[in-house]
Amino acid sequence: MVTDSQVRRLFAMKNKVKYLYQLADKAGMSAKTARKYLKSGSLPSQCKAVHDWATHPDAFAQDWPWVEGYLKKSLPN
Repeated sequence: MVTDSQVRRLFAMKNKVKYLYQLADKAGMSAKTARKYLKSGSLPSQCKAVHDWATHPDAFAQDWPWVEGYLKKSLPN
């Protein structure tokens, strides 16, 4: 996994070496990964997709109303 600092180093040294594999090696990544970030022009933290969907059904969906009621009765205001 490539970090933001590696990609920043890649961007900073972009015009200082002749070949892409040299640039990628100095930044600590593969040439394919370097090409990907040079083409996109963005950092890895900016490329992450938002994961906002459920991966499995909620196991406590049926029990949650009982738990809320129990906590309201048990805890002082």
